[in-house]
Amino acid sequence: MNAVPLRDLAVRWSVSEHCQLRCQYCLPAHGGWTMDRREYLSAQEIGWLLGALHRAFGVRKLRFTGGEPLLRQDLPELVERAAGLGIPDIALTTNGQLLAARAMELRRAGLRRVNISLDSLRPQVFAEITRHGRLERTLAGIEAALAAGLHPIKLNMVVMRGINDAEVRDLLEYGLSTGCQVRFLELMPIGVAQAGFAHRFVSSDELRWRLMGTGEWAPLNGEEASSSRDWSVRDASGRQTICGFISPYSHPFCNGCRRVRISADGRLTGCLARGHALPLRPALAAASQGDLGPLASLLEEAFAMKRGVMFRAGARSMAAVGG
Repeated sequence: MNAVPLRDLAVRWSVSEHCQLRCQYCLPAHGGWTMDRREYLSAQEIGWLLGALHRAFGVRKLRFTGGEPLLRQDLPELVERAAGLGIPDIALTTNGQLLAARAMELRRAGLRRVNISLDSLRPQVFAEITRHGRLERTLAGIEAALAAGLHPIKLNMVVMRGINDAEVRDLLEYGLSTGCQVRFLELMPIGVAQAGFAHRFVSSDELRWRLMGTGEWAPLNGEEASSSRDWSVRDASGRQTICGFISPYSHPFCNGCRRVRISADGRLTGCLARGHALPLRPALAAASQGDLGPLASLLEEAFAMKRGVMFRAGARSMAAVGG
């Protein structure tokens, strides 16, 4: 892969490794944390680092992830700081359990759009996948996001054979009825999901084949670096939505990828397929004194991780790397 210019970055910032849920593909039933909350970057540190990144290199897209980012009470402040820097596209990935009470506040702070995990529309299955999450809370979060004017709202289902793969038509129908976009994600052999991966994995090609009889489908031309292959779907009654397939295992999308990931404790990762993480705190200290050289060197090293990479299993949890 050719070197990627250090401009127009897409940053995924995991502001909390911790989560109140323990989804089967993300965390073990007990334990699994690698960080102490006291190690998390503060809102001020995140603001400084974002400012340095944006001024020097241009942050085109910023996504706050986790863990569960809504566990941070200062999340609206983080969004407001990012919006104040002029970052044009600010998004959030959440399990939605706490979103109902905070959607409007986040919208006012400058949040543009939201991705919400919705792995089942059946309360019992939802509880089994998330280990005691409540479906009605996530559905309330979706309703609040719609009312707040967040757009687009993307509903993410990690598809697992024998657990929720029979619900893919149901989720597409829910998207058509609400106007939310739906995205089906391939299970990735990372962390706890490595166990049972062989018999739980469902490819995006198989899912698309299953769904194609539902209405009229038209492929959409997306960015080369986009992780999702998107289709416009219209049913017989004229309802329309976008259905995306994220296929890191069967159709890796490494070429042209401009994403970098930053962990809650300030480590930079260029690729999910690489376990190596680079400490940002020393570069943050230098940037606060006006020296952007160490930060540029770290970004170059992070992008170098992407060259020649094909997806492979990893031991780190999804919560630690921000999904």
